[in-house]
Amino acid sequence: MPAYKLDPEWVESYLAQQEQKLACEVHPDEKDAIMNKMREMTLSIMYKQARRFLVYIESDEAHVTAEKKTRFM
Repeated sequence: MPAYKLDPEWVESYLAQQEQKLACEVHPDEKDAIMNKMREMTLSIMYKQARRFLVYIESDEAHVTAEKKTRFM
């Protein structure tokens, strides 16, 4: 996966850090709601990136396959 994509380990450590920060700043119920929304948005972004990467791999494989077929013809 390209370097500019979100790294799952980094995301988990960042979310843990944000959760600790929010624990000091807001009410526990609000903290849970905020963290749930942050996790939801983060997972949505990571899912979209993974789908794009899979499309990229599939298109790259199709290009390589087409290239091989033209060589053999």
